[in-house]
Amino acid sequence: MRKRDGMSDTSLVDPGSEKRIDEVADALQKRGGSATSADVAADLGIHPSTARFHLDRLVEQGRVETTRQHRTTRGRPHTVFTLVNDEGPRAYRLLAQMLVEEVATSDDPAGTATRIGQRWGHHRPGNLVAVLDEMGFSPAPEDEGIVLRHCPFLDLALGHPQVVCALHCGVVEGVTGKTATIDANPGGKCVIHTAA
Repeated sequence: MRKRDGMSDTSLVDPGSEKRIDEVADALQKRGGSATSADVAADLGIHPSTARFHLDRLVEQGRVETTRQHRTTRGRPHTVFTLVNDEGPRAYRLLAQMLVEEVATSDDPAGTATRIGQRWGHHRPGNLVAVLDEMGFSPAPEDEGIVLRHCPFLDLALGHPQVVCALHCGVVEGVTGKTATIDANPGGKCVIHTAA
């Protein structure tokens, strides 16, 4: 952003622009987190160019991302502005990676991971398939066991399968109270087996 005499362009346009930027962010939030500049302008009673100006400042601040929405009629695609989730998955992924790497260096990585999973699963008793589905595994009960069609932790499992897969077994054991094994196939379908 261009500066002149220590003042940013934003402050030259409107001394109350920080307040207006927050109002624009609030308008996006009220629309479910996404809207076009025309939508925001209509909601706030301001000109679309003014809304666009403040939305662009939010993008520069990293508070909003843009995507293009193609029209079904002629014309340029709409730009849709979407609030960035402050609790973004990048932070959680980094935390998970740090913890998995620490467990991997322990004396008994698989045992430690299994105990962690058991403790977590113990607090979620009930329908195992529902718990696995809630976790993002897309489970499918089949004759050979519960097939996990998707691994929400795949990138970590590829690097440390002995930790991540043992953690999953521990979750199953915690939920069911039964011993579990896993036919691990990171990148493919894994199958969970529980003792009868």
